[in-house]
Amino acid sequence: MVAAPLLLVSIGLPLPPRPTASPTLYLLAPPPPLPPHAAPRLRAASLRPRALARLSVESEGAWEAEARVEAARAEAARTESAWAEVARPDGWDEEFDVVVVGGGVGGLCSAALLAACDLSVLVCEAHGAAGGAAHEWRAAGFRFESGPSLYAGLSPSRSPNPLKHVFQIIGEEPEWITYDRWGTYLPEGSFAAAVGADDFLSKLQLYGGEDAAEQWARLMARVKPLGDAIFGLPAAAARMDAGALLTLGRYAPALCRVLLAGGAALQQPFRRLLDEERIDDRFICQWLDMICFLLQGATTEQAPTTLMAYMLSDFYRNASERLFQHLCMLPCVCLDFPRGGTRAIVDALVRGVTKHKGCEVRLNARVEQLVVRGGRAAGVRCGGAAIRARRAVISNADLWSTTRLLHGAAAAPFARDLRRRQATVERCASFLHLHVGIDAAGLPDAPSEAFPAQWATLDDWAAGVDAPRNLVLVSVASLLDPSLAPAGCHVVHAYVPATEPYEAWEGLDRRSEEYRAAKAEAAEVLWRAIERQIPDVRARAKVSFVGSPLTHERFLNRDRGTYGAFVKAGSGQLPMGKTALPGLFCVGDSTFPGIGMPAVAASGLLAANSVVSVWDHWRMLDKIRL
Repeated sequence: MVAAPLLLVSIGLPLPPRPTASPTLYLLAPPPPLPPHAAPRLRAASLRPRALARLSVESEGAWEAEARVEAARAEAARTESAWAEVARPDGWDEEFDVVVVGGGVGGLCSAALLAACDLSVLVCEAHGAAGGAAHEWRAAGFRFESGPSLYAGLSPSRSPNPLKHVFQIIGEEPEWITYDRWGTYLPEGSFAAAVGADDFLSKLQLYGGEDAAEQWARLMARVKPLGDAIFGLPAAAARMDAGALLTLGRYAPALCRVLLAGGAALQQPFRRLLDEERIDDRFICQWLDMICFLLQGATTEQAPTTLMAYMLSDFYRNASERLFQHLCMLPCVCLDFPRGGTRAIVDALVRGVTKHKGCEVRLNARVEQLVVRGGRAAGVRCGGAAIRARRAVISNADLWSTTRLLHGAAAAPFARDLRRRQATVERCASFLHLHVGIDAAGLPDAPSEAFPAQWATLDDWAAGVDAPRNLVLVSVASLLDPSLAPAGCHVVHAYVPATEPYEAWEGLDRRSEEYRAAKAEAAEVLWRAIERQIPDVRARAKVSFVGSPLTHERFLNRDRGTYGAFVKAGSGQLPMGKTALPGLFCVGDSTFPGIGMPAVAASGLLAANSVVSVWDHWRMLDKIRL
């Protein structure tokens, strides 16, 4: 649809490893009543797989919890044949309006939005914690962030951020902590980069060429009108049917501005715009490559102009613009962090589902099959039970995993369509993670220019920002929210952003000495990145964990540990969420608009909008503020 180039992102990086269950959710949800014709002995025994005990893993390690759950699954399998004897005559064990496969942010966004429209929704999450790549896990009193660490556009009441719009529609939201800078360690030197144009211009004087400031001004003059136009046309207005003419028409002036500002050209590689504006200063080009890669796993040669126009317009406003925004009570430029950590975002989305009657989020509920009947997605098989989806099935699994859920003769034509989609995209690489809980004696307890809460390190510009183990991000989230670590301690997360090849780990036995040695070797680049700010971090470490692409693959159900799908700008776009199988929608980072917290929220909006009526969609739009 015409809104396709508009559903992009601000900032927020999705990332991973191990799960911990929330004490407020069932690991394998409490059983619904047995069907009326069920045998009394089965009614009393409650043998359904979902009826396994409510477990809490807050006080034990993730590995032990996983072992308990695997044992529970084995016991559930032994009861499967008994339950099959009492299946309902129509073949379904339960019914919901919508079933969502996967409790990542994209899936939870769509589920919460549909629940807000009074549909009954079931979210089936395979692991013991909701959130997917944004989940939290705990050890030794530390709360480890497995996913995003940089957020923006979420604290203001008016914002173009799609995730903010989801919160406004569902009436649930975390409390936000705001700050204004993040650190960088580059070959040229180190500095803490504040959001806003003025601070960056001072850095250009140090690291840029003679005409760097003039080139930057020329670039901003080109992208600011594009960004302003994009801000006025929310992703929440789009849908994947003819009703989009009405919902997008609500924002007709902004839509016209987007078309006049560039239209389809917004999907062209950002490098093309840089060439048109004669931007060749080495520091500017390298800086933009890094920002591009952190946002969407692509350099300026590949990332669409939409992404960068949005981000540059938002982040690099000058002092006069910020003063005007303040006087007019418009959103100002800052970085945001949810109080309670990234889990607070996930918890808000879960509340958006479970507060509605007839809606559930089931943990440790692994979907084995998408059921196709009558030429449409009719439901799922989960834990041996057949669950009907009267309106739609929404898959938050990645493209490759979703394809594997379609098997059997009835599903074969639609599985072939998803395989054709696979041929049009590239699979992003995976991650390395280092989670460390440290003694914070003598370290700051709040972020500052000298000691920011997040920083990036890059070893070699010539190798490229996308070279394996070259670019590392580090977050000390407890500088922003002390509740994430025990008193007198800090929690540290370092990771390489989707540059680790899965092939280097393929076939390794996770229990082998070879695997442990590979993780120790790989973690060195992460330790060194932390040492740029905390030189004695190894001596301070109380607990540490290393995550590999195999960790991603296992705990996040990521095909080959991938970050998501990618299409080079100018060669098309990621597949839309509507599939060739009627009733099946896809959301998440292998669906348009792609990678990043705002992007997956936009995919959730797009799917939910397309399930409900135009009238319900219109009422949701009444709740957002731009």
